[in-house]
Amino acid sequence: MRNGTKLLLFVLTIFILLVITLVSQLSERDLAKLNPWIPKQHYYVQVHHSSSTQSSSSDSTVEYTLPAWDDKGNAQTITFSGIHPLREGAYLQLILKNNEVLSYQEIAYPQIPDLAQQHLHR
Repeated sequence: MRNGTKLLLFVLTIFILLVITLVSQLSERDLAKLNPWIPKQHYYVQVHHSSSTQSSSSDSTVEYTLPAWDDKGNAQTITFSGIHPLREGAYLQLILKNNEVLSYQEIAYPQIPDLAQQHLHR
């Protein structure tokens, strides 16, 4: 083998090992976020502080476990964290991939699909 081919194989091997190491360090959420073949799902919830717990006294992270509905009216209980307490009674659209909440945003009630609206209180 020529020196150029040996060097190319060496560099390629190192690159593959680095990629494997980096991927093994990613969480399931991070892997789902990066995978373009996993579809995003939208679920809708209404915030109730009775369904929340403070993570610790040293930070303001709040964890919520709420019933959620998709645009077909299918229900699922979803747990997600917020960096601050959310507004009581607020409607949120949760964006999930592989059952992991990637993000959420507050939305108005009319923006919620009809089949999900049937389960949320106005």
